[in-house]
Amino acid sequence: MVKKLIHYILIGVLLLTTGCTRSSEEYAEEDYEKLFPFKGIDKPKLSYEDQVIQLGNPDAPVTDYVYPGVDITDNVRDYTVTLTCSYTEVNLLGQLVEDSDISSRYTIRYISPDKQLHVIASNRRDETATIFLTNGKEYELTFTAHSGYPMYICVNGVGPRGSSIKATISAVSEDGLTIVKPLTVNQHQNEEGIDKIKSPFCGYIILP
Repeated sequence: MVKKLIHYILIGVLLLTTGCTRSSEEYAEEDYEKLFPFKGIDKPKLSYEDQVIQLGNPDAPVTDYVYPGVDITDNVRDYTVTLTCSYTEVNLLGQLVEDSDISSRYTIRYISPDKQLHVIASNRRDETATIFLTNGKEYELTFTAHSGYPMYICVNGVGPRGSSIKATISAVSEDGLTIVKPLTVNQHQNEEGIDKIKSPFCGYIILP
């Protein structure tokens, strides 16, 4: 009796197993390429909101200039850009040297809203310059720019011991919501004779 019961149980289990087993042919082949199409490698999204400072070569000639700005079409903001700069050269008595006797050859480069590179110089014999500074006096320039404009400044040059050059470019958004980091350079020449400033700077920020 027990043997028959076990026999019937084994037959039942076998039938259940057979009924639940399906051949691989019964499954429809899935098209994984359609389900998960390859869309290529995702390109990193650039965010100018980060205001990353892009560095350039302060010794590059003016003729190497290529406009570094970008076209931004969404959420375009207007900015008031202000550039201030000055240099100082003094004699052995600590008095300002007359402009006609200046030996400093400092330059400040900036980019105007029309995408042109301009040079401001301390020495009036600089043929690349369009604006000349007065010894000891601050020069200020203000203009309007838009998102995508490269807020650029490049400060370089040589001068006698005791001379200095400083410049700052900043931008304020008209909506008052965007704070832009200013770019500031302040260099002093403390070596004997006429020498180059220790840390020339060239860089820009794309206005978001």
